Amino acid sequence: MATLKLICFDLDDTLWSTKQVMLEAEKHCYAMLQEKAPVLCEHYDLKSLFAARVEKWKVLLAKNPELKHQVSQLRQQSLALLLQDYDFSEHDASSLSAEVFELFMHWRHKPVYFNNALETLAELKKHYHLAAITNGNACSERLGLDQYFSLHVSAEELGVGKPEAKPFLHTLNHFKVNADECLHVGDNPDDDIWGAQQAGLHSLWFNRKQEVWPHKEYQASLEVDALEKIPAAVKQLQDALSR
Repeated sequence: MATLKLICFDLDDTLWSTKQVMLEAEKHCYAMLQEKAPVLCEHYDLKSLFAARVEKWKVLLAKNPELKHQVSQLRQQSLALLLQDYDFSEHDASSLSAEVFELFMHWRHKPVYFNNALETLAELKKHYHLAAITNGNACSERLGLDQYFSLHVSAEELGVGKPEAKPFLHTLNHFKVNADECLHVGDNPDDDIWGAQQAGLHSLWFNRKQEVWPHKEYQASLEVDALEKIPAAVKQLQDALSR
């Protein structure tokens, strides 16, 4: 008979809207580039600049596939390459891209949380260990979420991300709990739900948009469409495990 001891959370699109926070960050970065690299902004608006940077990102990954999970490095290097196309020296391009990245990270860590996100974490923290597992570059400590999460696991640090088993197994090992004593909460059916289940964890699909489950081969252990429903769902799972 297993007892639930640990709950892991994805961050982006589970606790806040990634699109919303990213767009706000990109707007501020573009404003900086308008001031410090006007020649670049004469050729690109906000949307087309993003697309051009993605193309440079692809070039970098083709040459350096080991950078797949190094999203911070890819973001900086892709902008630096683009700046060099507009007569910036390698040194100046690298320096400006680092400055823009710092501004990006400032706004990256100012999300608008989904309703009852923090209240739900506070309630769960009373009864369980909590951990964050992310493929992105948001930092729990910088967000102030370290008051809830005792561990922050990022794909950048491990060099591998969800749905691979390593991030989940690393978390289990840290807390010295078994897979069947852990629940992972996330929005992504593949990275979060499939990844967690492959590692032997229970899973909870945060289906905020009330979408149809996309897979026939497997299904989440639990599903909610609002974060405040998680404690009741967790109790339901715990009751089932106790039988």
